[in-house]
Amino acid sequence: MTIKKFALLASALLAGCASSGTKVDPRVVSTFQPGITTIAQVEAELGKPNASTRLPDGSIQIVYAYTHKQGSGSWIPFVGVFRGHADANTVTESLTFDQTGLFVQATSSTSQAQSDTLSSK
Repeated sequence: MTIKKFALLASALLAGCASSGTKVDPRVVSTFQPGITTIAQVEAELGKPNASTRLPDGSIQIVYAYTHKQGSGSWIPFVGVFRGHADANTVTESLTFDQTGLFVQATSSTSQAQSDTLSSK
């Protein structure tokens, strides 16, 4: 195997990404009407939520969370050190319904996390 082919293969193996959860389109959420849209209609549009909780006042909150991780790394020749970097973005959409299961409101939040690693082989 030539050095160029090896370098290309190593780069492909060291760079990576992964996603998990349910990605929610904010345009779809904006179509939900307070007092009219039901939990069943929301789940038909968005799929099964990642979490569902009945709150003390009897209302229901369902949560959709989506995380996308992307990483990259590099090998430092002769030293034997691997330097890696990973970014993770999480988007959480929380939808609240009244005691009868009718939509009340939606809130969205986004968080980012970064990590750098340096390890010796």
